[in-house]
Amino acid sequence: MYTLGFDIGGTKTMVGVADESGTVLAMRRFETRGQLGPKQALDRMKEAARQVVREVGVSVDAIGIGCGGPLDRKSGTLYTVPNLPGWEGICLTAELGNEFGVPAYLENDANAAAMGEHLFGAGKGVDDFVFMIVGTGIGGGIIANGRIYRGFGENAGEIGHHKIMPDGPPCPCGDRGCLEALASGTSIARIARERLAAKPESVLWQWISSPEEVTAQLVARAASEGDEFASGVWHECMYHLGIGIANVVNILNPRLVILGGGVTKAGSMLFEPVRRVVRERAMPALAADVEVVPAKNGDLVGLMGAFAVAIENVSCRA
Repeated sequence: MYTLGFDIGGTKTMVGVADESGTVLAMRRFETRGQLGPKQALDRMKEAARQVVREVGVSVDAIGIGCGGPLDRKSGTLYTVPNLPGWEGICLTAELGNEFGVPAYLENDANAAAMGEHLFGAGKGVDDFVFMIVGTGIGGGIIANGRIYRGFGENAGEIGHHKIMPDGPPCPCGDRGCLEALASGTSIARIARERLAAKPESVLWQWISSPEEVTAQLVARAASEGDEFASGVWHECMYHLGIGIANVVNILNPRLVILGGGVTKAGSMLFEPVRRVVRERAMPALAADVEVVPAKNGDLVGLMGAFAVAIENVSCRA
């Protein structure tokens, strides 16, 4: 069995072909920033997919798609996705399934990544865990009793949109004070940009010509070099991320919380403060049950999730 996977994000998309063991045979990565719009982005996706299929030289049996939500998994259609403006109403399963003449299956990207970690990664053999992707936004996927938990309307796991600060900064979802608005890569950069003008001594000014050039990666780099301003922003955001995870631990009592996404590339700079906050702020018995660990699938966590979506759907229908 060969699967074609699409990991569609607010800034980039990955397309690849894998066999049923999860071995990636070919892949492409390219930008799909929101302002590109759905038509151009879909054209790029289809062309990249045709390239990887030709490169591998096989016929694919199914397509798995991971994309930010909210969405209608059964119809394969997107609702209003905060990080993909203009994509509402697009039926991704029809767009991509018809292109290649095989069944296509859609899943929320964080759910897909959780499924990928369960099948191929850090959650393999673990029946109760939460996966969180911390990147452009923050999303979550819940594995309960060995299966993905979707909720009544099939959009459970929107961990990035539980409220940490009721009157906090605006969030792309339209509300305020969400975890995503306080600890995502986008928000780390925004917070630093908003405060940087008052911090002329920050090393960040040596690397940029305008605050608009600040990224979460630059904030992490400056913090690692001991920059006081960047360290303050970073640890404030990690504190909020830790609070969000402590809330998840108290509600779900998972064995693992698996973290993936671009912000987690900071490594111990992220995991040490987050683990400390979870130990301090989750209920002691629940904090003792849980480990906060990095995703095993690394940069491919979303793509491996897309493969898992295709494999699990085909298996369920066999």
